[in-house]
Amino acid sequence: MEIRVLGCHGAQLPGYNTTSFLLDGKVLLDAGTVTSLLTLEEQINIDHILVTHTHLDHIKDIAFLADNIVLRKKYPVDIMTTQGIIDTLRADIFNDIIWPDFSAIPTPGNPVIRFCPIEPGITYSLNKIIITAIRVNHTVETVAYVIEFKGGSVIFIGDTGPTEDIWAIANKLKDLKAIFIETSFPNDMKDIAEAAGHFTPESFNDELKKLEIQSPDIYLYHLKPQYYDVIQREVSLIKRKNVRILKEGEIIHI
Repeated sequence: MEIRVLGCHGAQLPGYNTTSFLLDGKVLLDAGTVTSLLTLEEQINIDHILVTHTHLDHIKDIAFLADNIVLRKKYPVDIMTTQGIIDTLRADIFNDIIWPDFSAIPTPGNPVIRFCPIEPGITYSLNKIIITAIRVNHTVETVAYVIEFKGGSVIFIGDTGPTEDIWAIANKLKDLKAIFIETSFPNDMKDIAEAAGHFTPESFNDELKKLEIQSPDIYLYHLKPQYYDVIQREVSLIKRKNVRILKEGEIIHI
């Protein structure tokens, strides 16, 4: 699997893009940064978007992607997430007030995007991959995704603080290659991190103790760029050789 990092930060500043990963050129995991980086042809090539939650830094470019590809793609882009997250996207974004309802444009029978509700804990097949959404602990309804493919599996943990179910799943995966997990604030902002449903390097390190299997590669993302240097320094003090911070634009082959 090829994982292209379009954005891996928890806020936007020049050179720091909000969260979005492109899997094998076909599947987006979150859509915080898409249209400013991908060519029109690459945007048209996207078939599915897996949404972890509705915070703007994870969904904003669904709107611009839909606008760019209208009448250019023969079938809809499937927005796959839980019904609760879909309900929020419909009510608060694609409501013909904030943004046009592209699930009915150009026609309800041939829309640009199609909302596809999925149930946490149930597996779904998307061409060459299998996905499973697992609920995690954030300030709004949020899920992580287990992605299984030929030769292994990875886990993308959406924004979360301490949680449980995803680690129970991870401990049962025999071929887990990598975990993508957030770390948003420095250690001295622990109270804010906890209130906002996020990790610091210290709390992230404590969370990893729930992983009972031989640890896969751990990729950190969602760092707030205004605290990047401090978080980076604190992460470097963690005695885990398999942990590293993601960079904008990198491509990971798993």
